[in-house]
Amino acid sequence: MPVRSLIISLSFASVPHAGRSAGQGSRRGGLGKQLSRQSLLTRVSFCVQRTARVTLFVLLMLLAFPARLLGQTGGVLLPEAPSGFVGSSSAPSGFVGGTASDVSDGGIWSGILDGMNLNTSLTTTYNSNVAPNQGITISNTAKDDYIFTLGGNLNYLSQGSGFTFGGNYRGTYNQYLNHTDYSGYGQGAGLVANYEGGRFTVSASMGFDVDQGVNTNYASNFVEQTSWRSALTIRYLLSPKTSLQGDFRQNSTSVSTGTYSDTSSYSFGATALWKYSPLTEFGPGIRYTCTSGSTQNSLISIGPTMNLNYQLSTKVALKSGFGMNFSSYENGGSADPTFSASIGLNYVASQLWGMNFSLYRDTQADTYTTGSFSELTSFRLGYHRKVRRAIVNLGVGYTTRTYLDSGNALTVNRPDQNQLNIDTSIEMPVFSNTCIASIFCRYNEQTGTYGVSGGAWSSVQTGFKISRKF
Repeated sequence: MPVRSLIISLSFASVPHAGRSAGQGSRRGGLGKQLSRQSLLTRVSFCVQRTARVTLFVLLMLLAFPARLLGQTGGVLLPEAPSGFVGSSSAPSGFVGGTASDVSDGGIWSGILDGMNLNTSLTTTYNSNVAPNQGITISNTAKDDYIFTLGGNLNYLSQGSGFTFGGNYRGTYNQYLNHTDYSGYGQGAGLVANYEGGRFTVSASMGFDVDQGVNTNYASNFVEQTSWRSALTIRYLLSPKTSLQGDFRQNSTSVSTGTYSDTSSYSFGATALWKYSPLTEFGPGIRYTCTSGSTQNSLISIGPTMNLNYQLSTKVALKSGFGMNFSSYENGGSADPTFSASIGLNYVASQLWGMNFSLYRDTQADTYTTGSFSELTSFRLGYHRKVRRAIVNLGVGYTTRTYLDSGNALTVNRPDQNQLNIDTSIEMPVFSNTCIASIFCRYNEQTGTYGVSGGAWSSVQTGFKISRKF
C-alpha cells in the first residue's frame, strides 16, 4: 500500500545526529566557531524534521485507517454521547476494569504477536419487548423474543514507550427466533496512535460502527445505524507546570431504514492547563462546535470552557470539562445559550471493589423531527464487587432529552424524553480459567417517546453469556 510505505519511511528515516557532526568538527582546527554554528543549525533542523514527521504521520493515520480509541489502563476517558441502542444482547458491565476476564491471559495469539488478543463469545438473551414502537412493521405481533448472538473481537496494542499504536475489529451476528426480519450482522473497526516525545504528546483515532436494534434516537424504532468518529489531541508542555492543548472531534451517523435525518457534528477546542499539584491540573479554554443534520440548518456554537483533571496512580482518575455555548443558526436565527459538560471518574478502592461515574451533556440534531435540535443529558454509575472467584456488576443510567425552541412548530410544548436503565451481572471463570461465564439482567424504561402510543414503554432482557480468550 503506498500510504503505509510512506508512513514506514517517515517513521524510520535516518537523520544525521547533531552530536556526531560536532564531534567531527572538533578535530578540525581553526573552524570551531563555524562548526559550532553548523552544529546548532543541524540540531534545529533535526527537531524541525522530527516534528514534521510526527505531524505528517498522525495526519496520514487519520486519513488512511479507521480507528476507535482503545481503553487506557489506570486512566479514564471522557464519555461520548450514548448510541441510543437498548436491549443489547451482550452482558452489561458496571465497571470498566477489574472484570473476571482478567484471570485468563492471551494464548496462541500472544505467542504470535505480543499485545494481540482474540475473544469469542456466545450469548442467549430473552427480550420482553423487541418492538416498543407500534408504528413499525414486523412479521410477528408478539413483542417478546429470544436472541442468539455469536461475537468475536480481535485487538492489538503495541508494546512501547514513546510511540504506541493499536487496532481492533469486532463482529457480531444476532439471530431472532420469531422476528427473523431483525436478524443480522453488526461490526466495528478501528486504529489508534499515541506519541510522547520531548514536550509533545499526540493522540489520534478514527473509527466506525455498524449496529442494529431498537434505538431511542429514532423514536424507539428498529434501525441499522452507521456511525463514524475521529479525534486528534495535541499537547505541548510550556513549562513543568503549564501546558497548551488543542483537540478536534468529529462524529456522524446515518441509518439505512426509514426517512430519518443523518446527523453530524465537529468541534475544535483549545485549552491552557496549569498543574496545581502533582495530581491535579485545571485551566480555561475555548470551544467551537458545528452541529447539523440532513434536514436541519447548522447550529454553530462558541464559548468558554473549564477543564479539571485528577490522577492518583490507578486508584482514582478524573477527567472533566465544562462549557457555556453561545449559539446561532446557519440561517441567521438566534438560539438560547446552552451548557455542556463531560465527566469521567474511576475509583478503584481495592482489588475487591470499585466504582465509576460518567456524565455527558451537549446539543444534538434531532433525527426524527425536521429542523429541530435537542439538549441531551446522560449519566451512568457503575459498581463492581469481587466475591471469591466471581465478580458482581451493578449499573444504573439515566438519560433525558429536552427539545430546543428552533422555530419548529412540531417541537413546541413537546415533552422531554426520559430513559432509565438498570442492569446487573455475575461473571466468573470456568473450564480451568479458560472461559468466562456470566448471567445478566437489564431493565429499560422510557417516557415521552415520540410516535409511541401513550409515549411510554419498558422492556427486560435477561440471558447467559460464555466467552473465551485466545
